[in-house]
Amino acid sequence: MKISKRIMALSLAAAVAVTGLAGCGGKTEASSQGTSGGGAASTSGTEGGGAPKEVDTVTVWSDNISQKPIRDEQVAAFNEGIGKELGIKIEFTVYGTDYMDTIKLAAGNGDAPDLFRSDSKWLTDFVKAGYVVALEDMDCESSRNLIEMFDPYCIPQRHTMNGKHYTLPYSLTTYKFLINKDLWAKAGLTEADYPKTWAEVRECAAKITAACNGDAYGFGLGLGTLWTLSSYFTTPAGKWTGHYGYDYADQQFEYSAYAPMLEELYGMTQDGSVLPGYESMDADSLRAQFSAGVIGMMPAASFDCALYNVQFPAECDWAVIDVPTVTGENDYKDFVQPADLLCVGTNALSHYENVMKVMEYFYSDECAAEFYEEAVLIPVRKEAIELAKKEPAGKGFAEFAEGIDNTFLLAMSPDTIVKVKGLTYREVMANYLTVGGDINEILGELDGRYNEALKEISPDELALYLSSDETIKK
Repeated sequence: MKISKRIMALSLAAAVAVTGLAGCGGKTEASSQGTSGGGAASTSGTEGGGAPKEVDTVTVWSDNISQKPIRDEQVAAFNEGIGKELGIKIEFTVYGTDYMDTIKLAAGNGDAPDLFRSDSKWLTDFVKAGYVVALEDMDCESSRNLIEMFDPYCIPQRHTMNGKHYTLPYSLTTYKFLINKDLWAKAGLTEADYPKTWAEVRECAAKITAACNGDAYGFGLGLGTLWTLSSYFTTPAGKWTGHYGYDYADQQFEYSAYAPMLEELYGMTQDGSVLPGYESMDADSLRAQFSAGVIGMMPAASFDCALYNVQFPAECDWAVIDVPTVTGENDYKDFVQPADLLCVGTNALSHYENVMKVMEYFYSDECAAEFYEEAVLIPVRKEAIELAKKEPAGKGFAEFAEGIDNTFLLAMSPDTIVKVKGLTYREVMANYLTVGGDINEILGELDGRYNEALKEISPDELALYLSSDETIKK
C-alpha cells in the first residue's frame, strides 16, 4: 500500500506550521550520547556544506501487528518529510506475544521507550509506579491539542487518573456474530434463519452439525485463552444485560445475568454441536478453523476482520450479523470497547516537545483514516472516518463499523481492582462450560465472592466506576 497524498500533505503542512513555532517547552538540548529508551541524538546529512544536522530519535513500541504495514509506511513518510524538517526520526518497533513482559521489564529498568502501546490491564500499576507521564506534565501545544481532540472519548480509570490524561483512545472494537454461509446452506438454512436468540443459535448449530456428519460443526468455542469469554461473550451481552459483569446502577457485580446464555453454550457442548477440542483451543486456532470452513457460527470482534481477510484468509463464504440476545430484544445500546494507542514513558521528559509531535502525528485523523480505508480499525473520532476517500476494503468490516453513533463506550469495571478469593469469573465460566453444574448456584456463589471483595473498596474509589443509565439505554 502506498502512502496517500493526504498523509504526505499532512507532513508538509505540519512542517510548515511547526517551523514557525518558538517551541513547546523550550529548545531541546540534543546530546551526542544515547539515552536509555530513546532520545538519542545523531547526525545526518549536511545543509549547504555546513555542519551535520542533529537528529533526535523518538522511540515507539507497539504490539499491534495488524497495524504494522500501514504504520511502517506512515513512519517512513514522517521520517522523510516533517521529520527531516524538524530533525526528528521515529524508531518504530513492533513486538509479538512477548510485548507485555518486554515492556514491564523495560519500564522497571528505566529502559522503556519514549512512547509505547498502552494496556488497561497494567496502566494503573504503571501510573502508581511512576513509569508513565501524564500529557499535562509535558505541557506544549501538541499535548494540549491531543487532550482537546480526544477528551470527549476518555474514560475515567482507563485514560484519565487523578484528573490527568495518561493515554488516549484511538479506535473502537465492536462485536458481531459470524455465519458460515456455505454450511448454512448445506443444513438447509436461509438468511431468514439467522439467529436472534441464543436458543436459536443452539437449534441452528445442531442442524449444521447433523448435516455435516462429523466434517464440520455448528459452533466454535475456544477456552484455551480465557480473554475470549469476555471479548466474545460477556462484553457483547451488555446489549441485553446493561452491563458486562458489574451493574453500574446498583454498584454490584451481577455475573448471574449471563446464566441463560451460558446454559445454551453448555447445551451445545452436550449436543455435540461444538467443534471438538474447545476445552484447550486458543483464539488463533479457533479462527483458523472458522477460516478453514469447519465452523458454522461463532462470535467475533472488529479486529478479526483483518485476520479473516489477510492472516487466515477464509476459505468459506461468510456473513456478519448482530449478536444474539436472550429474548431477541434489547433495551440497551451495543457495547463497544475503546482501543488505546500510546502512553508516554519517563525517558520522554528529556525531549518531550519532539515526543509530543510524534504522538500527535500517530493520533492524527489523517493517519487514522488510512487504517479505516484498509479495514484495519474503526477510528474513535468521526472526523477521521469522514476523511476516508473510499469505503473500507475488507469483507465484513462495514457491518462491524455501522451504527457506531448509537453505541455505549464501555466504562471501566472495578473487577480490575478487587481482590477476590478463589477463581476469577472467566475461570468459573470456563469450568462450567467444560464440566457443567447448576449454573444459577455457580454464578450466585461467584457474585457473592466478588461483592464481598467489593466491600474493601472505599466509596471514593468506587465512585470512579459509575456510569449513567441514560448513556447505556437506547
